Amino acid sequence: MEASATAAKVTPWKSIVRSLAQSGSRSLESILSTHLTPPTETSISDDMHLRHAAVNILERASQSTVIVSWHDPTRCSYSFQLWRRFDATRPGICALSGMIINAGDSIYKPISKPRPINASAMMLATEVESRLAHESLERC
Repeated sequence: MEASATAAKVTPWKSIVRSLAQSGSRSLESILSTHLTPPTETSISDDMHLRHAAVNILERASQSTVIVSWHDPTRCSYSFQLWRRFDATRPGICALSGMIINAGDSIYKPISKPRPINASAMMLATEVESRLAHESLERC
């Protein structure tokens, strides 16, 4: 019975780590003793998805909202997504420019019901306004 209890504690994640440890220089015991937990959506950085997303500002919907095209082949795709202007409540990375966002910066973020997969994404308001102004000049 003790062997089955031990086997039940071996998660797929620990099996992967065990395999990697056998090929590396770090001892298996030191790796497993670091309280490994399997990655989850909340344990992965909210900004990781920005590396894959193609983001375009399509148009201004109102003074405080824009329509965005967001395509991320690894997570989600929204052809016409409404984003609203807010003040950032946490730091992050701008999906348009890659610039750092600090808490308190003026940003745009997606809004919809139910909560979209890219709900944690942010764009600096200055970048959004700059792109809208640039596109408006190109149309003239």
